This record gives sequence, structure tokens and C-alpha cells, in this order.
Amino acid sequence: IGDQGVGGMGIPIGKLSLYTLGAGIHPACCLPIALDVGTDNQALLDDPMYLGQPHKRIRGKEYDDFIEKFVAGVKRHFPNAVLQWEDFSKSNAFNNLTRYQQVLPSFNDDIQGTGAVVLAGIIGAVKLKGESLAQQNYLVYGAGAGGVGVADQICAGLVREGMALQAARDRIYILDTQGLVCDNREGLDEYKQRYAKPARLLTSWDTEVAGRASLADVLRYVPITVLLGTSGAGGAFQAQHIELMLTHCDRPMVFPLSNPTANCEALPEDIYRWSNGKAIVATGSPFKDVHFAGQDHRVGQGNNVFIFPGVGLAAIVSQLSEMSADIFTTAAFALAECVSDVDLASGAVYPRISELRSISLHVATAVLKDIVRNDPSHPLTGQDLQQHILSQMWEPVYLPYRRV
Repeated sequence: IGDQGVGGMGIPIGKLSLYTLGAGIHPACCLPIALDVGTDNQALLDDPMYLGQPHKRIRGKEYDDFIEKFVAGVKRHFPNAVLQWEDFSKSNAFNNLTRYQQVLPSFNDDIQGTGAVVLAGIIGAVKLKGESLAQQNYLVYGAGAGGVGVADQICAGLVREGMALQAARDRIYILDTQGLVCDNREGLDEYKQRYAKPARLLTSWDTEVAGRASLADVLRYVPITVLLGTSGAGGAFQAQHIELMLTHCDRPMVFPLSNPTANCEALPEDIYRWSNGKAIVATGSPFKDVHFAGQDHRVGQGNNVFIFPGVGLAAIVSQLSEMSADIFTTAAFALAECVSDVDLASGAVYPRISELRSISLHVATAVLKDIVRNDPSHPLTGQDLQQHILSQMWEPVYLPYRRV
């Protein structure tokens, strides 16, 4: 959505309303915060009615010091609070997450929430195919915070199912604006390095541009079975890409996840048409059912709201001091358990959003069980954890009145 300046305040307000709606966290326990570090949106700076700080964005040490003071203030005044980072640039997103995740219970939804919800959809898709995560090769098109977060969670899912870490990373191919991420690229961002492929791989490929592998190149030479779009490039997936996937597998999994709809890498109806109805499709934006070849396909939406309310609730109830990456892997597998056989039969790898309350409860319970299991001295050990979570979920009802 670009640089909204102080107008970005609508994002934390909206996110926190979903914590209340999905996980029953009382509105009085939710505090939306916008960090106003200025804006590079000249139209806003030129607006005399602009409510934010009327200067360019601060960067470098000044920015880092500002974030440091903010986190220290949160820890001082709200020591048991869970902090969700949202909508930071990719470099700041990774830096802040790495720097502060051990200072107070915090997570980045764009990285970890997105990764978990996508992993859950893939788990559902491989179940629909009667296969496993380990039988797939993955291509993430778009290497921002969300894309690398997706790769990290796929990797974590593979490791949880028994694959060695490096073997899991080898199954994942990442493309950014310069093509396939390879290890000979100068100035490669640290968070991309763990997925960089050997540059010598391209020596045997007849690529469209020498020394650089495009999306079509990778699909031509690697048996990719899972194609994930996190690029924000509307229409990036074309018929030739799906046709190339079909040469390697009968039922390609294609998830154009970018939103809003205009940024979606491909429309579901096009993917079904290009694949002759064989593809398994999920999106980041909501789409209507697609009728193709006499069959209705429900397009599941991979919405982070299936993950973060339940994870946040479990962290609050358990009084967690640090939110590890494992929590989100557990949440992903728990969400996948919420996908019914009826959902899968309709082609959907996500449940319906109308089931959010029960989904959040299931996710929170699974995460809390893991937390307690890993801490034998936890005060909730031996309790009925689902009932305990239910007792903490606020219901928006009117209190009874009594005439006195």
C-alpha cells in the first residue's frame, strides 16, 4: 500500500480488532501503536493538514535508537505484553525481529505469520494429493520479508518431518527482481544467503539471459511442484509457467499470495484454465468460487488471521517470555488440522473464515501444549489447556442488569 505516513495507524487498529474477534482478547487489553518516523510521500509532506511528523523518514542510527527507546518503553510499562511488528520494510523487519525477539515476546506477522499460514496451506495440498512435504520442490517468487518468511517456515516444516536442515533448504528456490538467488551475487542480503543456489548450477542451463535464471528458466530445469507468489507483481504467473510445471507433476500447487487483488500473480480462474483444472490453488486475497469443466472449485484464502490471534492468545495465557520460531511451525500444523475433508474435496486447502473463533482456539491450544510440554515446571502443567484458554477468551455480550 506504499508509504502512508501516520495514516498507517489504521493497520494496528484493524489487526487488534481481529485479535478480539478471533481470539477473544478483550479490547481494553489491546493497544494500537504507530511509529511515526516521518514519511517520504511528498504528497503528504505538502499537505498542510497532514497529522504526522512533517519530515523525511529517519534512517540509520537515528532510526535504530528510536526503535530501541520504544522497545525499552514497552518492556518497562507493559512487561507481559506481546508485541507484534507489522508492515516494516524488509531490512528493518528482519533487523528488528532478530534484535528484539529475546528482549520481549514479539514476532513479525509479515515474516512469521505469513510463513505459517502458507505452510499450513501446503500441508493441506499435499494431503489432498496423498503425498508429503518431503516429496515437493518449492519456488518462492518474491524475496521480501514475506517471501523469505515463507521459505523459512517451509524449511521448518520439512525439518519437523525429519529432513536435515541443509537438505530442506536445497528444496527451496527463491527468485527476486534479479532472478534466481545465487551465491555469486554481490551484496546479497543476509536473510537470502541461506537459500542461495550455487552459481555453477546455471552453467548447464540455456537461460533467457546469460548468467541469470528467470521464473520460466527455473520451472524448465527444476521439477518444481509448489509455486508461491509473494512478489506483489500482478500477472507475473502466465500460462507457460503452469504448463512447465505440468511436465513435472500431475497436480501443481500454485499459490498467488500477493494482495490486494490487483497485485495477485495470477487469477484463480486462469490457473484452472491453464492447468485444465488440475492445479491446487490458494490465494492471499478473497476470490469467489471458480466453475470449470463442470466442477466448482472453492479458492481457499491464506489469511494470516488464521495464525496470529491464536498464537498471541497462547503467548499471553502462558506468560511467554520469548516467541520462538517453533511456535509458528506448531501453529501451521494446527491450522492444517482445521481443514476438513469437505474443504479438501472442494479444492480448498484452508477452512472458511467464518470458523475463525474455533480455529483460533485450536491453534492457541496446540501452541500452549507445546509451550507447557517444553517447560515441565510451567504452572499450567497438568491442566486442561483447552478449557483454560476458553476461560480466558472474552465474549462480547451484554452483562445482565438487575433492578435495585
